[in-house]
Amino acid sequence: MKVTKDQAAANKEAILTAASRLYREKGIDGIGIGELSRSVGLTHGGFYGQFPGGKEQLASEAVSRTFESNIQDWQNAKSIPELVKTYLTQAHLDNWTEGCPIPALGADVARTGGTVSSSFTRGVEHLIDTLMALVEGANHEEKYQESLRILSSITGAMLIARALDSHELSEQFLQSVINAWPVTPTKKERAAKRRSKDED
Repeated sequence: MKVTKDQAAANKEAILTAASRLYREKGIDGIGIGELSRSVGLTHGGFYGQFPGGKEQLASEAVSRTFESNIQDWQNAKSIPELVKTYLTQAHLDNWTEGCPIPALGADVARTGGTVSSSFTRGVEHLIDTLMALVEGANHEEKYQESLRILSSITGAMLIARALDSHELSEQFLQSVINAWPVTPTKKERAAKRRSKDED
């Protein structure tokens, strides 16, 4: 029976959703095409019908999907301290399948390269842009550098914390980064405080 266009689109969506979760859990080389196809009820032939470029095409598109599924949380943050504190939680530490793709997939992507690395790079750039909307700085370059520091700090802390077999040390790594960005008044709060002083 010929697969309809709508069914083909649904099949591709199912594979991408499964791959974005399973790659974070098992690694890009930790699960094969056969297992992925079976997890969504497709045959090998059905898989290649959706991804003629094979596993590299799937991995590239799945990596893009993992960033898409996380970016909304970043965009919802009202400040850097809020974002950092929300990211560096025990829940995120334990949630490989739905968590940030950087600590979950970074090493795999470095070994894979190619279009997978290109997708990963675009995802990281998107997160940097999101951070730049939250950080303060005198100019674009200052905001950019601060965004790089934040991104490398939180993802690095998460990566190390996950690799440790000491719960206490894992918590210390996460908390050390949270402490580096204490809660600071927003621009609106500082402006209100200045007006209050002027009135006094």
